Amino acid sequence: MPRYALELEFNGADFSGSQSQTNARTVQDVVQSALAALAGERVGFRPASRLDQGVSAAALPGDCLLARDWDPEVLGLALNHQLPEDVVVRRAARVPDAFDARRNAAAKHYRYRVLVRPVRPTLDRACLWVRRLQDPARLHELAALIPGRHDLSGFACLRHDDTDQQDPHRDYLAALWSDRILDDAIEWSLRISGRGFLYKQIRGLVGAMVHVAHGRARPDDFRAAMAAGWSARRLGNIAPAEGLLLAGVDYEPCPDWRAIGMESGSGSPEVRKSGSRDREST
Repeated sequence: MPRYALELEFNGADFSGSQSQTNARTVQDVVQSALAALAGERVGFRPASRLDQGVSAAALPGDCLLARDWDPEVLGLALNHQLPEDVVVRRAARVPDAFDARRNAAAKHYRYRVLVRPVRPTLDRACLWVRRLQDPARLHELAALIPGRHDLSGFACLRHDDTDQQDPHRDYLAALWSDRILDDAIEWSLRISGRGFLYKQIRGLVGAMVHVAHGRARPDDFRAAMAAGWSARRLGNIAPAEGLLLAGVDYEPCPDWRAIGMESGSGSPEVRKSGSRDREST
């Protein structure tokens, strides 16, 4: 039975996360239903990341086994006819049978948006909204502390399952804030990459950094939380899920991705095969 990797884009607003749950709408269940409609039998789909309710993705890979051979692009097109409007297959690839989208991931790239604006946004709510930041330069200072191998569980939350007993140390590859001036606002974006993250950890880091940039805590308080692990005192609030986006996942070697819907011969090799594409990640 051939195995395929599928890369999904989805709006997380109406999903209860990426992983299957009883009596809840999830990305995994929606994709498995679409696969079953094509295959005529139940087909499992394994997403690369366990995303929370409300989190969106520009590129969430997953893998599945199918009974028949498919051209990857044809498979993606067929699935897109079955999928609802808030999820779509962007790329597909035939992969070795041993491929596991979650276990084989070399790096995961996320982006979080903070919107500084006098009035709350109504048209684009995929962000953490704040009226002002007293000292935004603190964001750069704190992000520079993150890369490396650390136990940053002080910014995460317990799942209350067996994952809480795992080693909380993770390899954080990059963390960088950038800003963009809009008509009546400033958009701050955190791009953070790592080999894995704990439950609600990125949102906890964002909440803590914004708390310091508000002037409500000191950088030394952030450093203390980094050192304290699970016993850390919470800095600020967990940032809302809507502001978080999974920008992409890297693999080594990279799957032979095929972009869905591109005419034969169109698109550069970088677009058709690269694991990074154009996702604005560090």
